[in-house]
Amino acid sequence: MLNNFFKNIKSSVKQLPNIQSFISAKSALYFGLVAYWGLILFGTFFNI
Repeated sequence: MLNNFFKNIKSSVKQLPNIQSFISAKSALYFGLVAYWGLILFGTFFNI
């Protein structure tokens, strides 16, 4: 089971075409996290 998991990880890493798309995905992830925490803080302060 773990062998299959590591095989899937290796194949997904090989599918990344270049570093620029990885940086783009990383910035999109950070933007999503900021939006998520901003929504949590907004709801906390305004009791939604």
